[in-house]
Amino acid sequence: MADNSAGKVLLVDDSAQVRAVIRDTLKDVFPVFVEADDGLTAIKAFVEERPGFIITDIEMPSINGYRFISTIRNMDDGRDVPIVMLSGNKDSLKKKLTGFNLGASDFLIKPFEREELLARVKSLLRMRHLMDELKEKNALLEKLAVTDDLTGLPNRRHFFETVREQLALGLRHNLKLACMLMDIDHFKAINDTWGHVAGDDVLRKIGALLASCKREGEILARFGGEEFIICLFNTDSENALRAAERFRALVKTYDFSSVYYPSIKVTVSIGLAVYPQGALISIDDLIKAADKAMYASKVAGRDRVTLHEWSAPPPATDKAPIIDK
Repeated sequence: MADNSAGKVLLVDDSAQVRAVIRDTLKDVFPVFVEADDGLTAIKAFVEERPGFIITDIEMPSINGYRFISTIRNMDDGRDVPIVMLSGNKDSLKKKLTGFNLGASDFLIKPFEREELLARVKSLLRMRHLMDELKEKNALLEKLAVTDDLTGLPNRRHFFETVREQLALGLRHNLKLACMLMDIDHFKAINDTWGHVAGDDVLRKIGALLASCKREGEILARFGGEEFIICLFNTDSENALRAAERFRALVKTYDFSSVYYPSIKVTVSIGLAVYPQGALISIDDLIKAADKAMYASKVAGRDRVTLHEWSAPPPATDKAPIIDK
């Protein structure tokens, strides 16, 4: 529902006198009243006006209250709108059950006491407010669950959830996918020299820089520590290398300095792997290949991009040297 719908109520009754009584009773609750004298007109009014509350009679010409309620509840915008149902029939149990089963929020028999109508409406509005607050909190929790709290980027969990879907799509349609793993060079030295506040600031700035420069369709996340990961879809090795060089150059030329650490310089080493290639059949394989290529960038002197080239596994060798990131 739109934000301005909360103060708008739709009154549906073929009696102008009943609508006038409801208006007078609820004039201090709702600033805007939208009126309809039958169900068909009410559906049109709901679509056009998007009210945040509905009070409707059951017995009406054209379309009765039951069909009206059912129609509203089948609309995306009408699923959570409080609906008070009115009936002039004293034999009301069956009507109540029918209305509640169709999605009515409350039921009153005409003629009703004004104080009771007012109390029931206020109660439903309080419940609606609490439900809206709960939805907002749940949405925030869902966002926090997939967001890195330092950089504000998607986190590792969100990356895997999103990329696995895209990789499955690529398998079905024979689309290429590139994975770019980026590691900040000598990050430990940054923390040791300038402190962890400077290190955190560098991570935030790189995250913001990459987010502002990534293109539509590219998935960016903080992968952990000083590593960032980017996936590009429907691309090839040449275009993926061009994109990786673009990101590398952006970081190298960006001014990370501040009054607290004026001479700080930052570069990144990037490993790149493209699917399909050789034995790469899963996102885990792709990331391992990109990680291997990133390690090669470190060994070769850092501040560079290395593309993984698949080959048969070599025979066992001595342990590789430890590289200081």
